[in-house]
Amino acid sequence: MVEPLALSVVTPTFNRKRSLKRLLAALDRQSVDPTRFEVVVVDDGSSDDTLASLNPADYRFSLRVTSQANAGPARARNRGIDEARGQLVLFLDDDVEPSPQLIEEHLRSHAAESEQLVVIGPLSSLPHYAQPWVAWEQAKIEEQYAAMIRGQLVPTFRQFWTGNASLAREHLVALGGFNAEFLRGEDVELGARLHARGLKFRFNAAASVLHYAERSLESWSKAHQSYGRLEVEIFGQLGQAELVEVLAGNLSRLHVGTRWVLKGCFGRPKVHDAATQLIRSWLKSPAANRAPAVSDKLCSVLANLLYWRESADALGPQRFARLLELSKEIRERGVEEFGSIPNQ
Repeated sequence: MVEPLALSVVTPTFNRKRSLKRLLAALDRQSVDPTRFEVVVVDDGSSDDTLASLNPADYRFSLRVTSQANAGPARARNRGIDEARGQLVLFLDDDVEPSPQLIEEHLRSHAAESEQLVVIGPLSSLPHYAQPWVAWEQAKIEEQYAAMIRGQLVPTFRQFWTGNASLAREHLVALGGFNAEFLRGEDVELGARLHARGLKFRFNAAASVLHYAERSLESWSKAHQSYGRLEVEIFGQLGQAELVEVLAGNLSRLHVGTRWVLKGCFGRPKVHDAATQLIRSWLKSPAANRAPAVSDKLCSVLANLLYWRESADALGPQRFARLLELSKEIRERGVEEFGSIPNQ
């Protein structure tokens, strides 16, 4: 009798031929027997000859490559889920380099408990990132990892980032996979549905990958705008009271300087636009890398300006006014545990 395949790695890719090969080379150095896992790569309409560059015979594990017209990461991951044959699915982005123990640690975490789990591993940082906004984002993610290691933050669906996360394929199939209408935040949205299904979220610091993150300031900015809209919808699945409470908790914990800037821009679109343009100009200038501490603070302000403008629009005047009131109440009574998002 053939033993069932333990795990399928699912990786969507788009025009990242070199980084994809780095990922596959690292997967070929895994500590587990290569017959225990497979890798499914879904080429999301690349134009850099990704398909032609891959030869399954170059690797010890089973590599299967499929392609589709460009449709975004949600559809690509869903295609990978359909193709996967493993009992577990491990989602990895194409810009990461797995540690040799990555798959072994994911398998160990799932085997250690009887609960149905989502296992989250860290997207660990490189020593340096040339783009200040990428360096800032990685630092914020690392803060959450450190808090989880200390036991000060319990992992939830809000940390379900598919750059490095695994769960049983049966749950993905039962829920219909990712919502393909979401071009960003599709992982957290699915995480909310997994939470509602009863899955528990676990963080395994040893299941690590290095994150070779790189993207334009325009792409980074659009992401934070999208999160502002999408998280109103995602957190709204918890109920309207919970939605306002979670977002109010996030707002209440921002740095006092960031809150001061936001207060000056709320309801004043011309002031908001001038502030965002000024910060973007600084971050693109040579001065940004010469003054990383200043750039870090400005990235926080810019991310929140973009996020909360969209969030306010999505909430509408009445709910946003209640959010501001509740945020003030939370600060006054010193409550800290209302969940968090990486945009502080």
